[in-house]
Amino acid sequence: MKKITFILFAIVGIGLLFSCEKQDSEPVLDMGKATAPALTMPEANSTIVLMKDQADSMIIFKWTPASYNLSDLENTKYTVQIDLAESNFMNVIDLGTTTTTMLSIKQSKLNSTMLNLGVTPDSVVGVSVRVSSIINNQSKYTSTVSATFPLNVTAYSTVVEAPPLYLIGDGTSVGWDNAATDLPFTYDDQAKVYKIVATLGANLLIKAIEVPGQWWPQWGTDDSGTSESGPLVYRPTDPDPDPVAIPTPAEAGDYLVTFDLVNKQYTIVPANVAPSMHIVGDATDAGWDAAAAIPMVKVSPGVFELVTNLSADATEGFKFLVNQGAWAPMYGTVEGADFESGELVYRETEGDPDPKSIPPPSATGQYLIKMNTITMTYTVNPQ
Repeated sequence: MKKITFILFAIVGIGLLFSCEKQDSEPVLDMGKATAPALTMPEANSTIVLMKDQADSMIIFKWTPASYNLSDLENTKYTVQIDLAESNFMNVIDLGTTTTTMLSIKQSKLNSTMLNLGVTPDSVVGVSVRVSSIINNQSKYTSTVSATFPLNVTAYSTVVEAPPLYLIGDGTSVGWDNAATDLPFTYDDQAKVYKIVATLGANLLIKAIEVPGQWWPQWGTDDSGTSESGPLVYRPTDPDPDPVAIPTPAEAGDYLVTFDLVNKQYTIVPANVAPSMHIVGDATDAGWDAAAAIPMVKVSPGVFELVTNLSADATEGFKFLVNQGAWAPMYGTVEGADFESGELVYRETEGDPDPKSIPPPSATGQYLIKMNTITMTYTVNPQ
């Protein structure tokens, strides 16, 4: 019985011995023997000029694979990283991760990355690129990093410049003259819409064009568009069909036309602009007699002008009245305003405080006075 027990212990001992020898002979990953990847494309110190009109074209990075002392490892993951050369990867940004030895990214992505790094568009900027590798996400134990790879990159501005837009049509003062630029829209950068206040004829038609002298690009509507609102339909090129013209309201008058090119919608509403304007003040021939206020000429909705005599002997200056004989609505200016140009201040009712007068000239003579109730500005020029 003792003999059998001894034999069993001997067998177990021999098994443990062979087991230990087998474990001791298993290969071990030695990162001291690993070789980091090396970038090969684009060429070091080359210059990449990013172009807005090529935003979807690809920028390709290539590198040699990382190598290890073991051959049966799981797939290696590579990450391409970039930073400004002067920052030494303190503000590193990842461009992408892959299990291959190539990464393709759009110019637009590299451009946005450059802008995120704080570069100035249209200037050559030195950057550093590198590739890191890991195995099975064990970055602490299996990470390698390539040598720094220098490049020069020129980014483009992503600020969208609003194209010009002009109103035309038999419902406008310019008719169907596609070369006319008398009715330009104003772009509202905050609301991201185009606006124009224009005098529209009744039951007629309008459209908008971008390039004077040609019929495309062009904006109109479809059969659902009305004289108040509707969808905008775009004609980008000459071969494209004309959109339907936008109908004008049934009553002629001054209207605010708004084009939203992003959401492709338009609106037409009555414009809140003065139908007439007059000038009054001790610098004018009318003095401070509201009933004698001098009529101005309407140039366009909300815009008036007049050539008249202004006196340097005045102590106050002049203001604008919408109606003769009424002290409101009134337009004046701010404290300390200049004679030659400045900001208009509106007084809606006689219960509202008076704005300041526009100061008199330094020399008596004939002056061209222009005032714009849409931009709320005035100018005065000698004649």
